[in-house]
Amino acid sequence: MEENVVEKGICNVQITVSDDENAAYICMTKPDEGTENTLESIIGLVKDLGIVHGVSTEVLKNLLEKKAYGQVVKFAQATPATDGKDGWYEFLFDTKVDTRPKILKDGSVDYSEYGSVPSVVEGERIVVYHPATGSQDGINVYGGSILAKKGKDLAKLKGKGFTVDQTGTVYTAKYDGKVTYIAERLVVDKELVVEGDVSYTTGDIEFQNDIHIRGNVFSGVSVTSQKGSIIVDGYVEQAALSAKNDVVLKNGMQGNGKGSIEAGGNVKGKFFEQSCITCKGDVQANAIMNTRIEAGQDIIVSGKYGVIVGGSVSAMRCISANIIGNMSEVRTEIKAGVDGDLFALLAQCKQNKEESEKSLKTVVDALEKVQQALAKADNPELSKRRIQLMRSKIECDTRVNELAKREQEILDQMGKANAARITINKVVNPGTAITINGVKVLVTEENHHVEYARRGAGIIVYNIGE
Repeated sequence: MEENVVEKGICNVQITVSDDENAAYICMTKPDEGTENTLESIIGLVKDLGIVHGVSTEVLKNLLEKKAYGQVVKFAQATPATDGKDGWYEFLFDTKVDTRPKILKDGSVDYSEYGSVPSVVEGERIVVYHPATGSQDGINVYGGSILAKKGKDLAKLKGKGFTVDQTGTVYTAKYDGKVTYIAERLVVDKELVVEGDVSYTTGDIEFQNDIHIRGNVFSGVSVTSQKGSIIVDGYVEQAALSAKNDVVLKNGMQGNGKGSIEAGGNVKGKFFEQSCITCKGDVQANAIMNTRIEAGQDIIVSGKYGVIVGGSVSAMRCISANIIGNMSEVRTEIKAGVDGDLFALLAQCKQNKEESEKSLKTVVDALEKVQQALAKADNPELSKRRIQLMRSKIECDTRVNELAKREQEILDQMGKANAARITINKVVNPGTAITINGVKVLVTEENHHVEYARRGAGIIVYNIGE
């Protein structure tokens, strides 16, 4: 410890103050013969040195009585500062739930834990805010202030589906649903939970947000989530499922040729058999049999079998499976990329957009002239004309925006189609028809560990190793 030594030569007394001015120490040596230190003289020395806070006269008195010569003894101690604590949020639910499906040792996907997000009921406390605590400055041995760190309060949580009490500290669920805290947003989403099966008894189900069915979905019913996802814990038969986001079947679907799934996001399940699936995202499964699929991105079939057999599966980008087709040479169609000429579609879209933009400019110019004329003098006929032109402007604006959106969609499709490929990790059997960006080949003999891709006007096949 570095020290500032402050001395005053009375009866061989030395007083030392620490660098941080938080403590003072005294050391006495045996006084000269015929002299003696007193408590009053030492206290006077301490005051002369400006040490005014935290002084213990008991320590000084005890030191004199015991004649503890040559010992360094602390006799003054600062009052430490008390720092304030920052405010913090206490979450009354698990914020680190991992809803991703588990990959098993054989490579198959286990969806049993998917969707196990914490659920809450209306009025349930979900978060408690603990405000920042106050601070208290300290005092050093010279009587000066030791500044304390003030605690900082946190901003209110952002999100939806909750209410906050008048104190701003207790957050409660506004309605029944599932609760998450992701990217610093607290969200309670309404969720319809069906504890049993969905059948003729329950009838069709339609709900705005997420739907979680704990049982099975039997034949002849439909389940629709207008803005959310659908999760089914059991099996699905000849039913129609439609969701704005994802559809996840923790088991699978046996559609018997009539079952269907439509999703704005991804479709996942253990298996899909004799079904029809359309989605804008990926399709993931452990087996696909005699099923028709159109995926906006990838089709990934994994696991011990990882098989696609029969039916027709199409992905805008990539298709990956362990086995395609079977030894009986069942007709299996595998398509990656697009069928049509995207360049021609893009050129036509750009031409239509340019024509619409010209029409819009003509309408805007005419509207400006009418408004200038009306500014000079009121004219009923011109007022009618102005209303007609405004309607035309809205129509032209809408058309231009729609074409711009369609143009971007085509560009996105082109980007995905450029990466189109079909990967077979084990074997592709004869009877499989492979099409990539409109070019088709028929597999006539077994191929192992290969990948198909479009190159120029044809398709190339190359080994990818075991």
